[in-house]
Amino acid sequence: METLLMVAVVLITLAVLTQAGVLIAMYLMSRRVTEKVEVLMNESQRLMAPMESITSNLKTVSEDLKESGKIARDQLLHIQEIVSETHDTIRGQMFEVREAVLDTVDEARDVVMRPVREYSAIATAISTGLRTFFSGRRKEEIIKVDVETDEQQRQYPAA
Repeated sequence: METLLMVAVVLITLAVLTQAGVLIAMYLMSRRVTEKVEVLMNESQRLMAPMESITSNLKTVSEDLKESGKIARDQLLHIQEIVSETHDTIRGQMFEVREAVLDTVDEARDVVMRPVREYSAIATAISTGLRTFFSGRRKEEIIKVDVETDEQQRQYPAA
């Protein structure tokens, strides 16, 4: 039994030494981790001030961009209104110019065609007279020609 007690004491001693070694290793490892965490904390604190500056600058820039966008939108709407008004004005003026041109063309046609109609009527009268003079027609044919001449004169009256 003594041997058994001896084996038990040796095993317990080994177990305690193993536990002590593991605890020492855990302590050393936690010290390394703590040192690394402290370095990281110092670095993050050192970077915190520039990061706050950057975030405030980004906020300012985003507000400025938002305001610029609103101004650009308002200007675009204003330009769209101007273009619409200009389009309507041009359309109205084109209609007025078209009407003026058509009136002028009608007047010019009347002015140009009046002498043409007069000369045409005179030429028709001369031609009818010559035909009658040289052909020696009967009275019925003369009446028929006169009716045709009257119809022509009604269609193209001399001004």
